[in-house]
Amino acid sequence: MLNNDYFSIGYISKTRGLKGELQLYLEVENPQDYKNMESLFLEINQKPVPFFITKLLIQKNIVYFYIEDVDHIDKAKPLVGKAAYVHQKNKPANTNEDSHKVLIGYTVHDEQLGELGIINAIQELPSQLIANMMYQNKEVLFPLNEQFVTSIDKKNKTIHVNLPDGLIDLYLSN
Repeated sequence: MLNNDYFSIGYISKTRGLKGELQLYLEVENPQDYKNMESLFLEINQKPVPFFITKLLIQKNIVYFYIEDVDHIDKAKPLVGKAAYVHQKNKPANTNEDSHKVLIGYTVHDEQLGELGIINAIQELPSQLIANMMYQNKEVLFPLNEQFVTSIDKKNKTIHVNLPDGLIDLYLSN
């Protein structure tokens, strides 16, 4: 985990082609804020390593880009899975890094189990957000992603999920 000088923007999800092109999955509110990004930091051995971008294309929340001195797939492959950051001074001015924190206090409704509890914390990991709630006096964690979150009702402060079968049971059995 990097210090507060850096702002997490996503992770390198895969390579593309044979010439060292990388694909960055952006986990930010406004991906177009990064269309003029000239550099980024990748977390390697828990340290920020700078990389300078030579070419960049953004499509929705995916960035296709080349970096200096990475001109072949063999040089790009070791970077896959690495967390990507920008320095706080290069963070777009209108980016709200705590936008996911608004979900704290939302009531969680599961499609099978009904009302589960209230989100009391959000953990930000390099590849995803994790919601924390209490259910039947047990702490339960689940990913906040498109696979499990079916809808968010801001007016009623509820989040609707379809959690995998057995996930809640894992926490209750301890």
